[in-house]
Amino acid sequence: MSCFRQKMLVVDLTNNTIEARRIPKRWVDLYLGQKGLGTRIFMEDVSYAVDPLSPENELVFTNGIMTGTIVSCTSKLAITSKSPLTGTITDGSVGGHAGAELKYAGYDALVVKGRAASLKYIYIDPDKAEIRDASFLKGVGTFTADKLIKEKVGEDQIKILAIGPAGENMVPFACVSSERYRQLGRGGIGAVIGSKNLKAVAIRGWMDVKVKDIQKCMQIAAESHKADGILESEYMLYKYGTPALVDFSQRSGLLPTRNFQEGTFEHAENINGEALKALRQQKKACFACGISCGNFVRAGGSQVEGPEYETIALCGSNLLNRDPEKLIKFNALCDDLGMDTISTGSVLACMMEMTDRGVHDFGIRFGEIGKALSLLPAIAQKKGLGAEAALGARTLARKYGGEQYAMQVKGMDLPGYDPRGSWGMGLGFVTSPRGGCHMTAYTVEDEAWGNIDPFTFEGKARLVIDRQDKQFAKFSMGVCDFWALKTETLGRLFEVTYGGKWPEDKVIKAGERIFNLQRMFNVMAGFIRKDDYLPERFYREVLKAGPPKDIPMTKAAFDKALDEYYALRGWDAEGRPKPKKLKELGIENELIERYRKATGL
Repeated sequence: MSCFRQKMLVVDLTNNTIEARRIPKRWVDLYLGQKGLGTRIFMEDVSYAVDPLSPENELVFTNGIMTGTIVSCTSKLAITSKSPLTGTITDGSVGGHAGAELKYAGYDALVVKGRAASLKYIYIDPDKAEIRDASFLKGVGTFTADKLIKEKVGEDQIKILAIGPAGENMVPFACVSSERYRQLGRGGIGAVIGSKNLKAVAIRGWMDVKVKDIQKCMQIAAESHKADGILESEYMLYKYGTPALVDFSQRSGLLPTRNFQEGTFEHAENINGEALKALRQQKKACFACGISCGNFVRAGGSQVEGPEYETIALCGSNLLNRDPEKLIKFNALCDDLGMDTISTGSVLACMMEMTDRGVHDFGIRFGEIGKALSLLPAIAQKKGLGAEAALGARTLARKYGGEQYAMQVKGMDLPGYDPRGSWGMGLGFVTSPRGGCHMTAYTVEDEAWGNIDPFTFEGKARLVIDRQDKQFAKFSMGVCDFWALKTETLGRLFEVTYGGKWPEDKVIKAGERIFNLQRMFNVMAGFIRKDDYLPERFYREVLKAGPPKDIPMTKAAFDKALDEYYALRGWDAEGRPKPKKLKELGIENELIERYRKATGL
């Protein structure tokens, strides 16, 4: 069997039907796979005006073309939908083995639409696909759901994606857990799953996957792995995993602390890579991965794969949590309840600051981590004070007149990098299609951790665009962010697995095409320039320690950088892609015409 099946499974929960459909090959030629293919499939049927929690919204699960092959770091599975947290198009990806398992079951994509009359889970293998009763899973956490489904099916090797109580209760930042310890966290996709009365997707596969040229594929992959050093025992992400970034951020003065009021944390050494390495039980890797960045840790009765850097930043330093045991417990509870740790930490920090400033007394202050832990189940259940927190930081802050204390863009809570310490990251946050997201343009490694001045916008518009286009191509080809391979090598691997010619410029143009496709959806949904700004704190307040000390990032300078970014993108002054530019990128005429009608351009 080829590594591209040209096959997607469409599950309609309203009508209780399952149908296999063919994926047009031209969609892969234009949008590559995973992120890009998921976006294209989603936009075929779903209106930009859809209510994210309505039956008309869809979930599109996609693996990469190279997923399930010998190519390392290509195991990711993406889910695309419209976000209940932001109202934008959103896609997240999750590692582990679920992506490969879907490929081995015979599918490049799974589309879920409608709403079931009662709680269900979907079972998929190469011989059958079924919508099954999930009443026995109602209200349980993701860890228990994984265990119970395996017992019910009688198959321990099955790969399970499940939501917890937060997803069932449609908390807008509910996440999805894969194989217990991997999370697709951002944008509330878990809430969309819950809105469909769907608890889980269970996948078992055993079909072959073949590439165009296996010998050439092995040669290119081996050469790249050796050159990049990802198989070395001292490779940073193997040695520590993402907790290694705590020290980088602390030294650079951009580690979120006290709801982004500060950029350094006096107890950072308590929660950095070395501190968490001391609690590690074993390393963990995704399917066919040579990096093995995962850390399985145990402390004080809690165990989890993590905590990852973003969790450490938002649920550690940002809350003034210096206790690694409590941090691990926080992470484990969020994973089991099914809540994004970034957004959970963000809304708690917002509540703490609003309490401190007398905006509204939520009865919780910075450093009161015991109270924060006790509040987590109430958030997932939307009970008492938890129901307030379950609104999310932006909505909660607006309710009490403290919107300036919600650290978000388009409703998406900011990740673990204060943009005052890396100005390109700020420009990347606001132009990311899903809102405040670090995954589209990780310029911090060029700026604060590299050789480019982090405290200027000169050249940053071009830097952010180049990063975004390459990242969107890389993620759509299904390659993990942690493999820093060259775009040229990425194209060569795609040639020997999928076929055709993929020189570097063609790969980058595909990334630009996908990026613009997602921007089109958001513009049709009403997002324009006014939504492309950081919280006022970052323009009005300077950091008081570290390299960014007393350096202002003014709104005037940010505006100028945004103008330059739009012009380089071929967008108008409101941040709307021009139809001429979309045609140049090769986006299909039917999509451009739909965009014209919706926007009047």
